[in-house]
Amino acid sequence: MVPAEQPFVPVITGGDVGAYSLAREFHEAYGVISALIPTSLNRNLRHSRILEAFPAGPMTEEGPVLKALLAVADELNARVPGRPLLLLASYDHLVRFAARHRQALQERGYTVPYPDEDALDAAALKENFYALCDRLGVPYPRTAAYDAGAHAPEALARFLAGLGECGLTFPVILKAGDGGAWADVRFSGRRKVHVVPDAVTLGELIGTASEAGYRGSLIVQELVPGPDSQLGIATFFRDGTGTTRLVSYGEVIVEDHAPGTEGNARAVLAGEHASAAEQGAALLEALDWRGFAMFDIKVDPRDDRAQFLEMNPRLGRNHYYLTATGANPAPYLLAEYLPGVADAVAGPVPVAGRVTTTGPVLTTTIPLSLVRRYASPDQRERIHGAVRAGKVVRPFEYRADPDPRRLAGLRLAELKSLRVFRRFPPQA
Repeated sequence: MVPAEQPFVPVITGGDVGAYSLAREFHEAYGVISALIPTSLNRNLRHSRILEAFPAGPMTEEGPVLKALLAVADELNARVPGRPLLLLASYDHLVRFAARHRQALQERGYTVPYPDEDALDAAALKENFYALCDRLGVPYPRTAAYDAGAHAPEALARFLAGLGECGLTFPVILKAGDGGAWADVRFSGRRKVHVVPDAVTLGELIGTASEAGYRGSLIVQELVPGPDSQLGIATFFRDGTGTTRLVSYGEVIVEDHAPGTEGNARAVLAGEHASAAEQGAALLEALDWRGFAMFDIKVDPRDDRAQFLEMNPRLGRNHYYLTATGANPAPYLLAEYLPGVADAVAGPVPVAGRVTTTGPVLTTTIPLSLVRRYASPDQRERIHGAVRAGKVVRPFEYRADPDPRRLAGLRLAELKSLRVFRRFPPQA
């Protein structure tokens, strides 16, 4: 349980590697126990000594999510009235729920470290994001948007006929413009991102998504060639004074490709990318962003440019590469959003000025043999350097959280990933 003498409580939604990483980071920095609100008590969390879990069931609908957050606040407040609660959301739709219900959450003791919904719309809705990229000259793949809320056979036919005028050729990517709304949609074959081979399949997918109730924009986008090892994640922290305090870049060696988990990075090699750092900072400046943000990127092999795919208004699922390079995000969050607590507790403080992380440092949740298999030759060399330097980190394996039952389950899951990758291999 969260100790009564603890001066604040990180309250973290989710039960995946991102949620556990945040709990680990707050424990590393301040020795505190976090309150986690997962769907269920899964193997990532069971028998952990650094968190108290409050399983809440499915967390896709707004009403049940708010009810769960308020119930956890009431439980923690009953133990220690008035203790600050720092709310950290693991998914974009949960960020939006928190922003929408800020007042009710604040009345129960939460600090909500996210901007308002207008700011979220400007950043996280993909049409708005690409318009901003256009204005600033930030590269992104060729894109066309279809309004699923105004879906009709004639409108779809016109849209499909006009794709060539946008410079789009098949295969293409299909994804939701509003990832939060897409999380509520269910239909057979639904994926976070679809690779679509032809116009007939694209039309069928758009029709199915609309019939399933999705009413946002659907983004049809150029498929940037190349394997997962050309993907990147760029993470930034910009404070309330408008100063970019942290810049960090990681190369995604390999992602999951199994239905339901596709797009989740399984190995990240920390490094640097000068143009991504400059362009990401410019985007946040234009948005007047405050807090953490993460950009998904793919380096185009045709011209070596970093193409910006989307912005997440939060720390990403696989952000532990930050801490592995020495830039634990917990002190940034505490100093920015609970400054009185930060002044009173013993622990690290953010470095003054801008920090740019470097590598090579590897974080992974799969066996090293798989990481090497899917890395480029240059990445394999840097991975070898990380191994030699003892800079290979598994986010779930924390020395202060050593219960052998939990570690055995996690290691078994890591070994099972060999079978999953054989069944759903990454695309070349």
